[in-house]
Amino acid sequence: MAGILPDEGENLVLELLIDRVLTDRDADLELGLFTNTTAPETITEATVTEPTGGSYARKTLTDATWTGDGTDSRAYAQQTFTATGGAYTGSVYGYFIATKSAGGTQRLVAIEVDPNGPYTFAENDTYDITPNITAA
Repeated sequence: MAGILPDEGENLVLELLIDRVLTDRDADLELGLFTNTTAPETITEATVTEPTGGSYARKTLTDATWTGDGTDSRAYAQQTFTATGGAYTGSVYGYFIATKSAGGTQRLVAIEVDPNGPYTFAENDTYDITPNITAA
């Protein structure tokens, strides 16, 4: 993922590492697609617009399944979004990783605009993503 860590993600990192505030970070993360035409530093989970239709749903990224070599990056197995039972509405500009939060507020961790997008999805079209995060 060559995208950005938006302001909301940067604040989450500080809260988790420095303040030990875990309210907005339940187990696991989520991977989703977005239809916003831009992804500025100020974008938040609440302002991300997702496609509808075609059985679109976010994918759970289970905490224990991330891999890494103990240095500055973590990777996750490839995830495939498939438009089933119809098309997705809205053009997809990229993907994001967000927290799952039963007890707090969902937060946007990272977001990437796909340089080859936007994409429109007819029924049975697929989109593959191999999530990875690198701290630089």
